[in-house]
Amino acid sequence: MKRKIIVIFLALIGLSIIGASILLFLGAFKPQEAGILVESEPTSIVYIDGKEVGKTPYEANLEPGEITIRVKPVQIEGQVLDDYETKINLESGIKTIIKRTFKETEEYSSGVVVSFEKINGEDGLVTVVSVPDNAQVIIDGKVYGYTPLRIKIPAGDHNLVISAEKYLEKSLPIRVVKGYKLTASIKLAKSIVPIPTEIPVPKEKIEILDTGTGFLRVREKPGLNFPEVTQVKTGEIYEILETDETGKWYKININNIGGWILGEFTKKILDSSN
Repeated sequence: MKRKIIVIFLALIGLSIIGASILLFLGAFKPQEAGILVESEPTSIVYIDGKEVGKTPYEANLEPGEITIRVKPVQIEGQVLDDYETKINLESGIKTIIKRTFKETEEYSSGVVVSFEKINGEDGLVTVVSVPDNAQVIIDGKVYGYTPLRIKIPAGDHNLVISAEKYLEKSLPIRVVKGYKLTASIKLAKSIVPIPTEIPVPKEKIEILDTGTGFLRVREKPGLNFPEVTQVKTGEIYEILETDETGKWYKININNIGGWILGEFTKKILDSSN
């Protein structure tokens, strides 16, 4: 009887070992989970396949495969920020990165999606696409060309820089993996060029002083010998259009008639109202 109990006990142990081995064997063929990281500015709500899963920064391990991800920025008072939505393919054992900076208009918003795809061979490939097209691609300080671009890059860590005229430059670290194609989809933000404020230049004006006659003659050209075209009265103010070489005569505009007056009977004043 005792021997029978021992046999049964050993059989149970054996079955347990076999069962554990089978589970380990099956687990070895189970695909590794895929990683995802979503970052945004401002803080946003993250939806995967229509289901709310958390807020940014959001990081998780998911089953490999295609998903639809939506990033909905938390609305700030006085601003209306549009959602961002895209489809990505999650690869086993690889982390997909999504970064988004939301602005009031799409042209000033920016974003990055770095995803991976299994390929044949051991080479590491990098594909760079951008909005706008024809942006310059620089990797580790070397210019490789313009988007859209597909190049072979040694496996390892690198620094990718994308730039385009009238857009803000985007720089990000990438890790190239053998046997995978890394795709960097980059949305550049339009550069906000401040509109120069035109500083008003004070106009130089003159006031007609008392001449003893109550008026000052306006002549055709600078000089007492030139004919009179009209007259200006004491106390009137005119803008100086031109000064002659001697600095003694000023050209003014009176009733759409250009003429010269002797500066001896004027006083300069500044007008900053324009």
